[in-house]
Amino acid sequence: MREELELLQSQLLKTNNELHEIQINKITIVTDFGNESHIELKNKERGCKIYPFYFSEIPKYVFEWDECPIFEISSTDIKKQGEIIIKWVLKRTMPSKIQALFPEIELGELSKYYEKGEGIKGEFIESWDLTEETSTNLFSVDSNQYHSEKDAIRLIKEMRNIKLDELLRIGTRLSDFILSRARRHILNENTPHIGIVFLGNNQMKVYSNLNDKNTVLECEVKYEGYLERMVKELLKEKIT
Repeated sequence: MREELELLQSQLLKTNNELHEIQINKITIVTDFGNESHIELKNKERGCKIYPFYFSEIPKYVFEWDECPIFEISSTDIKKQGEIIIKWVLKRTMPSKIQALFPEIELGELSKYYEKGEGIKGEFIESWDLTEETSTNLFSVDSNQYHSEKDAIRLIKEMRNIKLDELLRIGTRLSDFILSRARRHILNENTPHIGIVFLGNNQMKVYSNLNDKNTVLECEVKYEGYLERMVKELLKEKIT
């Protein structure tokens, strides 16, 4: 596997001498998950990870800003990808400009936030978009089996109406909602967070790890009141 990665790395570098100016150019082998093995090219906050074996014979190029994926391309055209890597990683071209140069690039909403210097805000909002979409889809599939999703959707909308989606990340752990100030989804038991379990019949269990204290309370599904007080405490935490 390393031989294949080294071959692709060598072929890529031969396409353009400017690629040698990129600060980091390394190979990472993921032993137990070979499809995750990749080449990484990184310069300051910009990077590109190349996955030659990601469930396809066509290499996948994932272009990142501050370790957040902004766009990806699957291609066998090494020379063309080298040109895009130079523009993105080395020249630090803005998303809208690089799309104008290479129209095949498809950008999502997150790229707009990064271009405006609001990357963290964009990441948080995207997490709420995904969570709301998942709850809506589950409820539409079977409103009887997933009846508690109705309460979840209502609470999400209530919190988004007061712009909490710009200040907090929301994620899921099994069926629980997890609120935090973490940029990425990875949490450990010491990360300040609030968890919400929807119990049905307009009831929820709110548990939290804030200020080195663990608390649990069952209450009505609404933001005002107990959850609001917990969120205000969570907002005192720095974004990590």
